[in-house]
Amino acid sequence: MEQSSFQPLHAGILIPSVSGGGAEKSLLTLARSLIERGCRIDLLPLSLKGQYRTIIPDGARLYYRRRWRADGQLLRYCRAHGIKVVALPVNPLVALTAGRSLRRAFPEINLRPSEVRHAVAIAHYIREMRPQILVAGLAGPNNAAVLAAELMGRCLPVVASIRNNVAKAADYRGRRLALARTLMPRAEAVVAISQGAAREATKILDLDPERVHTIYNSRPVEEIRKQAEEDVLHPWFDSAEYPVILSVLRDAPQKDWATLVSAFGHVRRKKNVRLAVLGDLSEQYRKRVLVLAESLGVEKDILFLGFDENPYRYLGRAKLFVLSSRWEGLSSILIEALACGTPVVSTDTPYGPAEILENGRWGRLTPVGDAEAMAQAILDSLAGDTVLPEALRRRAEYFSMERVLADYEALFENLIANSKIDNERNTTAKV
Repeated sequence: MEQSSFQPLHAGILIPSVSGGGAEKSLLTLARSLIERGCRIDLLPLSLKGQYRTIIPDGARLYYRRRWRADGQLLRYCRAHGIKVVALPVNPLVALTAGRSLRRAFPEINLRPSEVRHAVAIAHYIREMRPQILVAGLAGPNNAAVLAAELMGRCLPVVASIRNNVAKAADYRGRRLALARTLMPRAEAVVAISQGAAREATKILDLDPERVHTIYNSRPVEEIRKQAEEDVLHPWFDSAEYPVILSVLRDAPQKDWATLVSAFGHVRRKKNVRLAVLGDLSEQYRKRVLVLAESLGVEKDILFLGFDENPYRYLGRAKLFVLSSRWEGLSSILIEALACGTPVVSTDTPYGPAEILENGRWGRLTPVGDAEAMAQAILDSLAGDTVLPEALRRRAEYFSMERVLADYEALFENLIANSKIDNERNTTAKV
């Protein structure tokens, strides 16, 4: 790989929390890679909670709004690893003044007090820490970044991001859609994690196409492969007689557990096979899954693994990975499965899977919600009609951090070079 002329920068990265799904994980991975390139990276979660504390990169700084209830385990982890944690103050009088200013600037949207307080805290961070650029992920952080930059006189470029299907995701409905339509066009750039998501967002949010950039989620392919070699203690993964299908679910209609379980029921009637499910699911959600499983007579063949900091050891030992989503922004878990050399079956959901799998070249695609088609694709895959593991691993390298990081670096450098920030920034701040 050629040596680039990239100049290390100072960036603030806004994330919803240090938990959640692939979006948060991808942003934390980006932060770590930028730090390794010599950048100063500040993380600004809107909620100081999360299960991904172990992938907070060493060398990052964590800024959060004072008076939040913080995750004790997260704080202890940060202290143990030398990660500085800073509370951002929000003066009530400043928040009141800022709210009036923002409501005058955006009279068409009804800003809530919590949204104003988020913006004030981040504006304080901008004024004190003086980052060169703000990078935001998901709807809440996107809005907070744009509002904070507005309060600071738009003194630095904002990179918002689209990490889900705007036409489907709850973050873009009703009032939230009105917020996004008003605020997202004011970002200097918008990164979408798939071409389909980019087209959809440009149309629905009325974005300038020249400001919209497609940069796929990256995955640390070599690290995934190493972690996939770690031991799995559960006996299911040692059985040759009952191969394991692996999937990932969370408490959201998007993941369509009913199609997954129904398809598994069809497969189980024809073949000895088991289903293992990763994900931090509520007890109520598990019960709903098991009610359907019991009606199909397969409840004893389903295992809930819960949240695991290293899901790749399961991916590496599963016979097949299955994604049943109704929609996605990209679906990083498919990339991770490919990195482990594990065959995949996925719904042809908008958007992402078809782009990752190149319209079925690297794995089977089935219609959304079609349990019978999914079952047949699973049976065909279990019969051995799949791409060789080494070819799947090579496909995953297309989404490696080295490749994706170059796109981010070029975008950041261009935005900073073209911004109108002078040496005496923040002179037009409203707070």
